[in-house]
Amino acid sequence: MQNLKKEIIDSFIPKAVLVPLTEDAKSTITLLHNRKKLIPISTFPFKIGRESRMGESDRGLFVKLRILSNYSKPNNDIYLIDNNDTLEISKEHFEIINDKDEYLIKDRESTMGTKLNNVEIGKEQSKYTHILNDGDIIKIGSSHSKYEFQFLILNSAN
Repeated sequence: MQNLKKEIIDSFIPKAVLVPLTEDAKSTITLLHNRKKLIPISTFPFKIGRESRMGESDRGLFVKLRILSNYSKPNNDIYLIDNNDTLEISKEHFEIINDKDEYLIKDRESTMGTKLNNVEIGKEQSKYTHILNDGDIIKIGSSHSKYEFQFLILNSAN
């Protein structure tokens, strides 16, 4: 019974989080996902991309309902809202992988790229995984993008 309790507790506690470092980054996270404006990461690979089901009415922007069938699953674990006119976030942008005792990040062939500590890991580097350390800074999009997040490891015992 203790093992079952530990499994249940572990399923609620994220192993890592992405913390938005700018107001623009905070604005990508919907309140529906998280009132504290953090991105909890509990399962791997953890895929991040842009919300493309946006609509507009006289009341403002809204997100259309995502309908899933038994045969389809979402392309991303979290969908971010891109408020930039140039669309910095791709529909399938990057993923975070947990491989034994190591966290890795891989760009998913995004259009504008991904930066890890200001080093381009997207575009020509998209076919490679890169080690992701506690405290690293991930920038989504071009070098002018303000979508910056800090990766924090919460659970060192994977």
